[in-house]
Amino acid sequence: MPCLADRRNAEQPSPGSKPMNSKRQDVIIAGGGLAGLGLARQLITQRPDLDIVVLERNRFPVDETVAKVGESTVEVASRYFCHTLELGEHFHDSHLQKFGLRCFFGAPQDDFSQHDELGVSQRFPLPTFQLERGAMENHLYRELLERGVRIDHGVQIQSIDMSPRNHRLSFVDGEQEREYSGRWLVDCTGRYGLVKRQLGLARPSPHRGNAIWFRVDKTIKIDEWSGDAAWRERMVLDGKRWLSTNHLMGPGYWVWIIPLGSGATSIGIVMDDQAFETAAISDYPGALAWLSRNHPQCAAALEGSRLLDFVALRDYSYDCKQMFSDEGWGLTGESGVFSDPFYSPGSDFIALANEILSHLIIADSRGTDIAFETRALEFFYTSFFSNTLSLYTDQYGGFGDRTMMSVKLVWDYSFYWGVLALLYYKGAVADIQLLRRINSQLLEAISLNAQMQGLLRERASQRLVQPAAGVFVDQYQIPVLHQLIGQLHDESLSLEQALPVSVALLRELVPAMADLLGETPQRQVSDSERQHLGDFRQAVLA
Repeated sequence: MPCLADRRNAEQPSPGSKPMNSKRQDVIIAGGGLAGLGLARQLITQRPDLDIVVLERNRFPVDETVAKVGESTVEVASRYFCHTLELGEHFHDSHLQKFGLRCFFGAPQDDFSQHDELGVSQRFPLPTFQLERGAMENHLYRELLERGVRIDHGVQIQSIDMSPRNHRLSFVDGEQEREYSGRWLVDCTGRYGLVKRQLGLARPSPHRGNAIWFRVDKTIKIDEWSGDAAWRERMVLDGKRWLSTNHLMGPGYWVWIIPLGSGATSIGIVMDDQAFETAAISDYPGALAWLSRNHPQCAAALEGSRLLDFVALRDYSYDCKQMFSDEGWGLTGESGVFSDPFYSPGSDFIALANEILSHLIIADSRGTDIAFETRALEFFYTSFFSNTLSLYTDQYGGFGDRTMMSVKLVWDYSFYWGVLALLYYKGAVADIQLLRRINSQLLEAISLNAQMQGLLRERASQRLVQPAAGVFVDQYQIPVLHQLIGQLHDESLSLEQALPVSVALLRELVPAMADLLGETPQRQVSDSERQHLGDFRQAVLA
């Protein structure tokens, strides 16, 4: 008798063949992008007996360079892809390892080394990546076919019936109309929001942002923007700045420069409403003209390149009333929520939603009543999103303020590594009992973050910009960041051991950060602050 994978592979239609008749599935995944394909891989790895079908409007293979926006991962997403989905070899072979997040400040300078710089002189120990979305999705597509997951691509979804535990989805495949029914339906259709539209789940976000992004067929190396020896020697490995997610910062905006494994480069211009209205960018020539005025080295680096794509998106942030239901449906990826591209959290939310959905689907398949867990995990996901959203709301005005951003990045990294990422790395995302035991510590951490983000919003409202002085704030030299990322790296350390340490550190950081923002009178630095922050205070105030 053939094994399950053999049977499923036999059901895959060959090129030019008639599609097979539809049948009832355990899981229907609408959307074959990173979220949908990642969920399919996670489910088939954990429960190989599940009947899963993925429907995707594009045809595979997709364009490896310009298929999707979203080129950078941070620690949660990297852990999900490399560890949970077991794709570490693919990432190290096919994608560029990041050199952290790096920001440059100040009005245009004749020599780029005169800008203030905030970043790392060498990598922290946990790898993150610049992700070529198309290459990743093509790789997942091929692997899923080998594992027997059915993928219908080049199809158009027509309608869905959301009857509990008996969802039906009709679609057009070529000229033939077909239908699947399934116990579970997961919406991975991105901003189209198939289920979200059907059930009226859209909810506005308090954060407003606008973005223009494009890709060019040229590797842009920011290290080549200055020949200053001292500037180059800041890096332990010379010439590796270009592997960072580089940011050119200004009041109300930032510009990303992300290299891709194919040799292309992604450029994004992200703005709050005030900066966006002033810039009035609507096309590629307008973007180049704006860059020439505000970041001439970037505009010069684009000369001689070929434009691969161009997209403009207004008011990109949005929320969702409900992500998961015990009636057998869920949303993941951008079909549900989107906060902001700064810090690259999009793939983190794919990881979180996919972990929750996998847990619920597998528990349900075993006959477990998932009603309580669904509500509890919905609350956890909503809280994670709300805390992430707080990092951006009403803060873009301070993005050109080196002092504010130096403080902000240290605090935001500390909260992310010490709390949010820690929950994921230590397996708490779908563990209701563990989340209950640490609830009081989580509430304190959330309260501390709310207090800190309030101080940052007050500073951001001033839209300050300091004259550039060639200052380098080396985050690699900040002891508290090493301690917190070390907890993620230490597999032997439990969440219940690590989280109290994180909360205690955050508690001590708040007054120190407030002081640096000018919210409290200048005071003598305590021994504890000096131990946690090292020379950070001196660098910020330089």
